Amino acid sequence: LPTAMTAAACVGIAWYLCAELNIRLLIRATRRSLYFWSCLLCSWAIIIHLIFILLLDFKIYEAYLGFVFIHLTWYIYVVSQSVVLYSRLNLVLKQKVIGNYVLYMIITTAILFGLTTVVLGLVASHPSMAAKLGTPNMIWDKVQLAVFFIQETIIGLLYIRETASHLKNLTFLGGKRKTTRRVLHHLIYVNIFIICLDCSLIGLCYAGFFFLQGFYKAAIYAIKLRTEFTILNQLRSTL
Repeated sequence: LPTAMTAAACVGIAWYLCAELNIRLLIRATRRSLYFWSCLLCSWAIIIHLIFILLLDFKIYEAYLGFVFIHLTWYIYVVSQSVVLYSRLNLVLKQKVIGNYVLYMIITTAILFGLTTVVLGLVASHPSMAAKLGTPNMIWDKVQLAVFFIQETIIGLLYIRETASHLKNLTFLGGKRKTTRRVLHHLIYVNIFIICLDCSLIGLCYAGFFFLQGFYKAAIYAIKLRTEFTILNQLRSTL
């Protein structure tokens, strides 16, 4: 019962945050940028991902297509989350070449670890292969989780480093120094908070709570997306 209640809370949090973000995104967005589409993709992928997890867990819909949707939506929201961070990184980066390296990193992990996870997961989910690939799939799941954690931590640390350096630059702060300082400090706090959330996800996964992992991961990504949406928009309007 406690596990089911925790899962239900995660679903409620994720759906609420994604629905609210969609409303704000569609109302406020003045142009359809990379940031807009990555936010939209990430939020809808989380919503659909949780729908199919619930359908499978409660044996309402047990067709193989359900596993296909779960893995594809996972891929979309995990990759697009990193793209959201990348799309606003140019606001604080001094060296634009670093932004290119971040993009190459996102593309590489999306192909090598994201697509591999989808393919292996779909094959392992097939009834004829579950016994053979069940354990390797669980091991690989922990590997890819660690890789995406490292990737998002690197991007988060880049935000923290660049923001900290800008706080010392009076020219960068401009005329609205007090407001800009406040937003930059909040950006640092948000990235530290997000890294802590990712650490909790790693801990849950490696502790073996497989049933909760899917629900908790979606909720964590929804919280991260909503938090980043607020602070990155503030950053863009301030600078």
